[in-house]
Amino acid sequence: PCVPIIAVPTTAGTAAEVTINYVITDVEKKRKFVCVDPHDMPVIAVVDPDMMSSMPKGLTASTGMDALTHAIEAYVSILASDFTDGWAKQAVKMVFDYLEESVTKGTPIAREKMHNAATIAGMAFANAFLGMNHSMAHKIGGEFGLPHGLAIAIAMPHVIKFNAVTGNVKRTPYTRYETYRAQEDYAEISRFMGFAGKDDSDEKAVQALVAELKKLTDSIDINITLSG
Repeated sequence: PCVPIIAVPTTAGTAAEVTINYVITDVEKKRKFVCVDPHDMPVIAVVDPDMMSSMPKGLTASTGMDALTHAIEAYVSILASDFTDGWAKQAVKMVFDYLEESVTKGTPIAREKMHNAATIAGMAFANAFLGMNHSMAHKIGGEFGLPHGLAIAIAMPHVIKFNAVTGNVKRTPYTRYETYRAQEDYAEISRFMGFAGKDDSDEKAVQALVAELKKLTDSIDINITLSG
């Protein structure tokens, strides 16, 4: 155990203030080490939006996408629960509602909502954990020197399409996870956000979610390609 940690986040995205995770970057070897240590959990998180009031647009955009992915991956996680689902869905809604305004206008209310959304998403994934989107982004970011949130945004639509398969598939060794339900979970997010109607198929709802994600990244000037 270390001395008590008081965390004061200065970006709206990582949620390190409420998790046991931290990342060490090896610049020379182009690698990122994701460390998970319960001793790293802060005892107090000071979530003050004034601390991020001077964030530039690019950083605001990329960290916002990180927060969004924390929420989406937590919701789809095989370790999700009724508790984490509530946090995850609220964070998704807040990011879609306020990220563009936070990036393009930087209004105090949008900054505050994004700061809160990032921490709420952190509470969700701290308990439900993350998935392939983050695994890929850490490797891509370390190899090519991309901001983490940008790498997240680039991989996100591809990960969602890959995960949202149907049929008798099982992509995890967890014995209690007999039914692959990622498509249904993504569809629930899409319907919750109003991107799809209740009568739309799960497949159509997932397509609508991916389309809205593209609209969001376009609105905050994020190009979701490696070549661009």
